[in-house]
Order: sequence, then structure tokens, then C-alpha cells
Amino acid sequence: MASSSRWLVGMLMVVLAFASVACTLPRHKRRAEPTPTPSMTPRPGKSRAPMPSPTRAMSSDRDTTREPLTRLVTENTSSRDAASLKIGDRARAELNSGTTDKAFELLDSAIESSPKLAPLYVLRAKAFLAEGNAEAAKADVDRAAALPAPTAWVAEVAAMRGAVFEVEGNRTEALSAYRRAVRIYPANQTANEALKRLTATPQ
Repeated sequence: MASSSRWLVGMLMVVLAFASVACTLPRHKRRAEPTPTPSMTPRPGKSRAPMPSPTRAMSSDRDTTREPLTRLVTENTSSRDAASLKIGDRARAELNSGTTDKAFELLDSAIESSPKLAPLYVLRAKAFLAEGNAEAAKADVDRAAALPAPTAWVAEVAAMRGAVFEVEGNRTEALSAYRRAVRIYPANQTANEALKRLTATPQ
């Protein structure tokens, strides 16, 4: 009888021990589900295409050949060419004021220093035309046409060819050259002004 009582007491103690252990165990079922990290969420605006730059469309809205030659200077321009372009700006100022002698002096010096800059030949061609020397102007236009240049200056070369034809009295070829200049660069002032003048004059 005493042994059975001890057995029951022992069983009760085991049951109570299991119950107390069960109460102290963590309740895994109530653990919150892991949430996605912020990097999983796509960031707004990252997948959108970049907006077009307005500067590209505006580049042909003005005749950049009328701007200072020094604006052609880039990080790849040599110091000698940069100096020659600066001299070219001085020559253009002289030419615009009607001083062709000084303009020639400056342009000859700049071209001797930097013989591969097309704008310098274009300016000297203008100086030759100002003196009525179409043959010398044509030679400089041909030299400029053989050199690499920005699109605006390629159009200016074509326009100057038209000016040479016009001085020579070849109206048909002049019109053709001016129209080609406008096709290359619609904002070219030399060609646009000449076309307005020539088309307004009866043949």
C-alpha cells in the first residue's frame, strides 16, 4: 500500500514537471512572418527612361559660327590651336570694323601656327571677298572644305562657296550653294540672308 502511494506521488511529480516545462517553452506558432526587406521593393523612377536633353534640340537653332571662335576650344584642343582661335577672334573684329589689312595680318599668323583649323580659312576667305578677290577666297574655301569641322562650320563653308559664286556673277551656282548650306545647318545666317536677298531680286 505504501509502495503504491509512493508510485502515485512519483507519477504526479513527473506530470507536474512536464507541465511546468511546457509552460516555459517559447510559443513558435505566434512568431511573426518575416517581412520583405526594403531592397525588395522597386524604387520609383529608377526604371523610367531619361528625359531628353533640351540642349541638343537647341544646338541648331542659332548660327554658332557667329559666336567667338574660342568656344570651339575643348579639353582636347592644344594650347597652340587655342591661341590661334583667339587670334582669329581678333581678326574677325578687325574685319567687321572694315580693317582688312590688320585682319589679314592676324589670320596669316594664326593659319601659319595652326594650318588645320577650318574657321580660320573661312574668315580669311571673307576678308578676300571684302576686297573683291574671289579667286583667293575660293582657294581658302577649298582648303576649309578639306578639313574636319563642326556641322555649323561645314555649312558656313558651303555658304562661303555661294558667296564666291555670287561675286563671280554665277547666280545659279550661288543659289545652289546657299541652299546646300541651309540643308546642312538650317540656322546658317550667311546662306539665309543671301537666299532672302537673291530670291527677292528678279532674275
